[in-house]
Amino acid sequence: MNPMVFGGVQCSRSTSSDLQPASCANSSGQAIWEKAEALKRLGGDEDLLRELCQIFLEESPKHLQKLREAIADADAQATMRAAHNLKGELGYLGAAGATQAAQELEDMGHQQTLSRAAEVFTFLERELASLHIALRNSDGASL
Repeated sequence: MNPMVFGGVQCSRSTSSDLQPASCANSSGQAIWEKAEALKRLGGDEDLLRELCQIFLEESPKHLQKLREAIADADAQATMRAAHNLKGELGYLGAAGATQAAQELEDMGHQQTLSRAAEVFTFLERELASLHIALRNSDGASL
């Protein structure tokens, strides 16, 4: 496997023509998403994974904007809902870091304690940017 770097995201992919799980990590070495895990979760359905990745790439910016606005408005309920929606999409992709951040924001909204929400949102935003790059450049959207 040859490592490639895209916008701070290092990806390795198989040279095989078969669909092989890619390994993508952010600058701290943490996996951005687990393609093999996502594929397994979907029963090995490559077409469905391709479709989910495409939907995520199109829809996640909208969810992120709703979350940004909810945090800016200090709206705990809207923060909880927006983070929950995003967390669900991230869970299918095996994006552990981003999923954890979305879970934390959802919990903050539920507890109505948004004091650290902006900080966690900044981390989530970076993770999503890296995830978008990884999906586009490691066959996520074009399996």
